[in-house]
Amino acid sequence: MKKLSLLQKIFSLIGFIGILMLLPGLFYAAGWEGPVNFLENIAPWGDRSLMTVIAFILMGLMFLFGGGHNVSATFVGYLIGFFLISTAVEISFMGWFRNWTTGIGFLSVPPLNYIVGIITVSSGILMSFNHRIPLFAELAALVILPIGFLVTTDQMNWLRLENQDFEISVDAGMHKLGKMIDKKYLKLPSVKQYLQKVEEDESLEEGEKEAKIKELKERISRMEEEQQTIEELKKQNEEYAKQMAQQRKNLKDFSWCASSKESSKMVKRIAEAVVPGQPCVRDFAVSLVKTESGPYYDYKRGLPGRNGIKQICALHMHLSSHWSYVNDPTVLRDDFYSPADRTIAVDLAGDCDDFAALTASCIESIGGVSRIMVGRCSGGGHAWAEVLIGSQSDWDRAVKAIRSYYNKPNMTINGLKDAQGLHWLCLDWKMGQYSCNDFGTQCWYTSKEQKTKKY
Repeated sequence: MKKLSLLQKIFSLIGFIGILMLLPGLFYAAGWEGPVNFLENIAPWGDRSLMTVIAFILMGLMFLFGGGHNVSATFVGYLIGFFLISTAVEISFMGWFRNWTTGIGFLSVPPLNYIVGIITVSSGILMSFNHRIPLFAELAALVILPIGFLVTTDQMNWLRLENQDFEISVDAGMHKLGKMIDKKYLKLPSVKQYLQKVEEDESLEEGEKEAKIKELKERISRMEEEQQTIEELKKQNEEYAKQMAQQRKNLKDFSWCASSKESSKMVKRIAEAVVPGQPCVRDFAVSLVKTESGPYYDYKRGLPGRNGIKQICALHMHLSSHWSYVNDPTVLRDDFYSPADRTIAVDLAGDCDDFAALTASCIESIGGVSRIMVGRCSGGGHAWAEVLIGSQSDWDRAVKAIRSYYNKPNMTINGLKDAQGLHWLCLDWKMGQYSCNDFGTQCWYTSKEQKTKKY
């Protein structure tokens, strides 16, 4: 017998855990509901339908990445076992098969079909670890024996297992899996409506419903990560209290972009949300950089000089420190965007798209060149703004100036280079630090100035 790799051993263990999770369901099918009732009372995942779904997910992982080297035994066991189980368990896309088998005598006892199906799947998994078993023996054990057993019990009227309460539903299990989303989010009316809509959408297959629920959970996870990042950033920026106090003093006498709260509407394109030409946006940005007065550029328009770098830092410090992360996890990121003037009017609140659009607007309004990038990571998608710095020598000077501004000689400063070899500084939640670009990036928006000029 060939030796299993460490990865195969891990996924094999996962698969056996899945098999163990099916034991309460076997007892339940046989008429003993004690174990199922006990688990349902002590754990949120103890529901028999949910445990069945989780068990088959774990066993599926074992089939794909673990198990023994006798693949045919696993495949035959899964195939026969699945068809037997589908006669007893509610699986929406197998409803036609369940209806078709209702008139077949030896498949007329759902609890017994379920038990035999589970045993067949488990036997196939166990046989996969012995590659010396001939194919005819596999077929005999995994096809002829279970079918023959059901035919015999039907003819002899044995093991009728008339469990009137027997009910296991993969559909219900998937629904409960969705409900395992954090309870604080389930209280949101929008999340409740979203899950109900997904559940009741007859045009969606179960796999599509599962994908939508998974996507929702990813969005919630990403939202929580970004909220945590912002809170950490606010605490870190407390050491710059003096600078921020002066910024607040410069802002306090005005109700910034107040009219935009009513007049400005959400837009469909991120480019429409970047509005550096709005007078209130420019006035807001200029007020934030008053403490770092002077021209934005030194020798080339659009590229930040010594004062420009300080103004970028001042802008970013205020926006990130005063941002309130607000997001509805049921709304897809590309549904709509808040124009920068509207974001200012609602006291700097929104999600990452809104933060990126506002940052880009402020940068452009004081003379900089911006772009908005999107990336993906394990928690989902994310957007952030970047500001054009220039050549390698420009970048080196900028990094030195940023570290000096924050008084952190070893501060990590990241950015990207474009096709022209020009450097762009990341203005994500944390200055110069990406929070989500694990799987590549894409330019979502580039300012008009960048499109028409060469640096």
